[in-house]
Amino acid sequence: MFIDPHVHLRDWNQVDKESVKHGLEVALASGVDAVFDMPNADPPIMTRENVIDRLRLGREAGVKGVFYGVYVGVTAEMEQVKAAADLVNEFTNVVGLKLYAGHSTGDLGVIREEDQQRVYETLSEVGYEGILAVHCEKESEMDGSIWNPGNPMSHCLARPESAEIASVGDQLKFAGQYNFPGKLHIVHVSSPTAVEMIDTARSSLDVSCEVCPHHFIFDYGEMDKPDGILYKMNPPLRSVESRDRLFQYLRSGKIDWLATDHAPHTLGQKNGQNAASGITGVNRWDLFREYLAFNDFDGGMIERLTFENARDRFGVDVDNRNSPTEDRTKDYPIDFYSRIADEIGYK
Repeated sequence: MFIDPHVHLRDWNQVDKESVKHGLEVALASGVDAVFDMPNADPPIMTRENVIDRLRLGREAGVKGVFYGVYVGVTAEMEQVKAAADLVNEFTNVVGLKLYAGHSTGDLGVIREEDQQRVYETLSEVGYEGILAVHCEKESEMDGSIWNPGNPMSHCLARPESAEIASVGDQLKFAGQYNFPGKLHIVHVSSPTAVEMIDTARSSLDVSCEVCPHHFIFDYGEMDKPDGILYKMNPPLRSVESRDRLFQYLRSGKIDWLATDHAPHTLGQKNGQNAASGITGVNRWDLFREYLAFNDFDGGMIERLTFENARDRFGVDVDNRNSPTEDRTKDYPIDFYSRIADEIGYK
């Protein structure tokens, strides 16, 4: 029924937030046929040993019917980049590489432009043809000193839209400069200007992008509400205008698919000076489908945005189960989308 190409199932040293087994169980109950797990775990997924252990967790979870894929994180060490590329070819369930062009959660940021260039150069030299997914926020355009937990909106100012635009520009430039043979993919776009840049680049680059429901449903006004700190995420929520343009670009086909960036935390971790970034979503795919239908997306378009485009891009052998779903909203301490369900009359 759905493919979620961007989740954080935690486990290992963060099992208090989520385990792979629990995340896969929720995915199965929520009609999700495949999830692709991000590498900024603790420890990060960046070596062969990490990959083997992570895939073991997926197998031992015993959740048949959900394809469990993982990304391998790349670093500023080029031998590690080469080894990571080999892992994509070695393991069917390794779906691609992930580059953090700015720091987010964890410590996998490759923030210097020269190091990012070397990643593209190295992957081109070894003939890497798989997915390179990139978190685009340029470090020099962000200012963490602005963050004030008493004013959650400050997070949006600390990580402005210009940081995403600048970083997307860098990735497109580097991919072209080194004739990158793989498939460049920009994750969780939140800036309509970035989408326009990506769409223009399609004429010369093999590039795609995804959007998260929170970036086309919510705007940064959420941050001014009493529970605003709970909506802290990277990249942050944007203006009403940016939100609405993103939704238009999703409708027009400029954005390839939806992904939740499912990132569970405990309620305590979502508050305070070091409030964690991220919200949950893998349990809400039925609602996202209904939201698109409520806004006059036709069935074929919804199928492409929630399943087909990601399946084809990643080349994974995943069946569309189209099985009944069950409510798993109580599996997490916060249901971020309950108000939206009420607004569109979804039960």
